[in-house]
Amino acid sequence: MEPLTTYPLRCSGPKAKFGDSEPRPSKEVESFARNNYGVTFPIFHKIKILGPEAEPAFRFLVDSTKKEPRWNFWKYLVNPEGQVVKSWRPEEPIEVIRPEIAALVRQMIIKKKEDL
Repeated sequence: MEPLTTYPLRCSGPKAKFGDSEPRPSKEVESFARNNYGVTFPIFHKIKILGPEAEPAFRFLVDSTKKEPRWNFWKYLVNPEGQVVKSWRPEEPIEVIRPEIAALVRQMIIKKKEDL
């Protein structure tokens, strides 16, 4: 199975929403992730993800799935049309998620070929 790095976009961001579980400044968190885990994808600054002050993107994700993240590393899969396909809790192993991402990418490739 090919690595997830071949897929088009991944984003992440530190959140202080859950009991201030990430109290460090955004730049420090980004540096830690890049230096210790080799992260190369975009990392957001700290943002609000729940409640009336939540960023619009997170309001959209929650409204679309009716599932609020209950802890860090909640994951959402969004298709090219902007529809939320699925969401996963933090403890969901990548081995479960990877086939679903691959299936969506396959669908995108097939559609692209049909459009040619």
